[in-house]
Amino acid sequence: MTKDTPKNKTGKVLLTTLAGAGVGALAGILLYSQKGIERRRKFRNLRVDHRLRLRGDWNQLKGKLQQAYIQLTDEDLTYVEGKGHELVSRLQAKRKRQIVKLLNAL
Repeated sequence: MTKDTPKNKTGKVLLTTLAGAGVGALAGILLYSQKGIERRRKFRNLRVDHRLRLRGDWNQLKGKLQQAYIQLTDEDLTYVEGKGHELVSRLQAKRKRQIVKLLNAL
């Protein structure tokens, strides 16, 4: 084992400090340059909004869904304002059950 001399310790501290400053400067340039700001803006726009926003009368929309997908019942299409995620979860579960039935029948 070798002992670190004070000169050796100073060199390591200096090297570490310079490396940290370099990484910080690079991060600052990438994040706060004009291109970095544009990248962040593009990334924000890529996010998908999964909230359900229904337009129009729910009963009309429900009727259209039942015409398009006859297997859906009134219970499947029960919608409570602000709880669209529950409706979507029920529809996904029903779809999964149908796929499993189909696969089991093969």
